[in-house]
Amino acid sequence: MIFIATCSQDTTTDILMKEFDADNVLRFDIDRPADFAWDFNADGFGISENTTGKRIDDGTLSSFYIRKPLYTDFIDVPSFGCLENWRREETRELFRDFFRECQARGLVALVRCKDDKYGKLRQLRAAGKYFHVAPWHFFHGKLPAELKQGRWVAKSMTATPIGNDKIFFVKEVDPSVLDLSYPWFLQRLIEGEEEVTVVYVDGKTFAASAPRDSFDAEDSRKSIFENPCAWPRCELSQKDECAIKGFMDETGYRFGRFDFIRKDGELWFLELNPNGQWAWLDEKNEHGLVSMVADAIKSEDRVHLARPSL
Repeated sequence: MIFIATCSQDTTTDILMKEFDADNVLRFDIDRPADFAWDFNADGFGISENTTGKRIDDGTLSSFYIRKPLYTDFIDVPSFGCLENWRREETRELFRDFFRECQARGLVALVRCKDDKYGKLRQLRAAGKYFHVAPWHFFHGKLPAELKQGRWVAKSMTATPIGNDKIFFVKEVDPSVLDLSYPWFLQRLIEGEEEVTVVYVDGKTFAASAPRDSFDAEDSRKSIFENPCAWPRCELSQKDECAIKGFMDETGYRFGRFDFIRKDGELWFLELNPNGQWAWLDEKNEHGLVSMVADAIKSEDRVHLARPSL
């Protein structure tokens, strides 16, 4: 049985679930603990849905597919702590450890790389071998000399709220007015013609693009959140395909969604989200993207099932 760890707000999983045999998958929404009962002990584990009675345990688990096991409703935690935050962190850490155990047992589907994780810093360094990469700086305490000229955008390394339920979106800034007591991630503004996103699944690619002037802000995510719509599919050159494959081979990722800007016909690398949202590109599966991801998971699950029991 395939175990999918996510949250109740994950529409990508909503769409993906239609591709699976309902009897062969258990969806766990971390933000809905009242819907489940679980027990992990020295002899194994068991997780059950309270409404249906569906159960997964050591004897039936074949694959762990991690989607978005996160809490989308932020809470203010007082300095002395609170029970709700404790409950969330205990549950989150348990299933993180469960994921790590499944990874060690070779049961994780799709979302993994050969070297734990490539964060933004390591991604940018690796990407320079395969794509155009605009100059960038992670800095604190002193403004780098390069930032005193040209146009720059500020980014964030995490999705951590910055207060009042606000998220740090990409925004053009004047580096000279930044408060240097905070850490900053700045990259030179890329004045390209279109945004390109590419979903990579086991050597296959699905590319889509949208003109940059169709967005109301520097960060296309803001427009996607406020006015979600599918982007038209686009073609990748053989050079682009080879570069994407080279990057994925080096990092060891089998799955992920790239974000690029196309400038003068060339791709400029922004980032790889190794488990980003992708279903919005083909919600009705008219172009086969949903099936492509589901088939990759099911194919790997068959490999797991064929292995001798550990």
